[in-house]
Amino acid sequence: MSQRRWISLALLWGGVLLCGCASLPLHLYVPPAPIEERPPIFGDYKDYRGVIHCHSFLSHDSRGQIADIAAAAQANGLDFVMMTDHITPEAIAHGVTGMQGTTLFILGAEIAQANGSILGIGLKRFVEHKQKKAQEIIDALKAQNAAAIIAYPEKFRDWSVSGYDGLEIYNLKSDVQDEYKFSLLLSFLFLPPRSAFARVIDRPREKLALWDQLSQSRPLVGIAGTNAHNNVRLLGRTFGTYHQLFQLLTNHLLARNLTEEDLLLALKAGHAYVAFDLFGYVPFFLFSAGDDSRQVIMGETISLSPPLRGEVRLPERADIHVLKDGAVWRREEALFFRFPITAAGVYRVEVYKGGKPWIFSNPIYVVAPSP
Repeated sequence: MSQRRWISLALLWGGVLLCGCASLPLHLYVPPAPIEERPPIFGDYKDYRGVIHCHSFLSHDSRGQIADIAAAAQANGLDFVMMTDHITPEAIAHGVTGMQGTTLFILGAEIAQANGSILGIGLKRFVEHKQKKAQEIIDALKAQNAAAIIAYPEKFRDWSVSGYDGLEIYNLKSDVQDEYKFSLLLSFLFLPPRSAFARVIDRPREKLALWDQLSQSRPLVGIAGTNAHNNVRLLGRTFGTYHQLFQLLTNHLLARNLTEEDLLLALKAGHAYVAFDLFGYVPFFLFSAGDDSRQVIMGETISLSPPLRGEVRLPERADIHVLKDGAVWRREEALFFRFPITAAGVYRVEVYKGGKPWIFSNPIYVVAPSP
């Protein structure tokens, strides 16, 4: 390849990567899962799959249309989309809610702070945020029963705040595009887009460590932010479209029904896990714990007892890491893994395929029995 050709390719992909959010022209196949055919995964809980952190024309940095978002969601078999346009009175007044085709849209907003942002999910009215401290914003979100999620936690500084429900443990923009621009550029010169992305995606160690630390004091849900904007255009082509980004990673919520109320309950309770669909579609996953009298799922608390067992169920055999208080405690390559739990702690699961992150569960909290 001539030097001129190398330079042209480098400038092309460099422009794509430097222009906006996760500019990756991927074409993956994710089989849809019709709602009416979905069986319960645990008791009467069903596994609903969707994306969190999505922008439209109601944000200053996007021209994306709701019709395009809905079409991309349905093409990728998503049950829900939690919108987070940058907050303005217009974004709340004109934001879409309810069923769009077969996908449930839930109104939310991204509220920017000097250090990091706060996602409010399930908003009913505008939140005045100018000149407000992070705690005041969280309090305003909770006053209308919305979920409050810390976005970009690596930038957030005021950890004296309380009452928030969780944090982003992954964000496509900050964890891939911003951190791996040069590596991704080089990979795109030699590899197809899917392989290029697979080379650089990795577990977000800093955010996971922070999540593990904060979870020692109280339950906190961990979610992955798609951060889709559909705003990157180069040479007349749009990169990082909703359809492309909705194929990379999803959030799964275990809820009884596909309603805003039930999904918000599941989100706040931590009945959730993150799936990196780039490495394989995830039709179901379950991390649970129980003894002779009680069974719990991700996000719940259970007392330590002699017969307490943890269980991991996968759709296919993979490398299971069970973490206790943030450190790998047990490891097994299996389809189904059952193990004894003999000490109090915060337990969660990471699953890897071919060394790449595939599924991250939310924790189960095991506490010492009351005296």
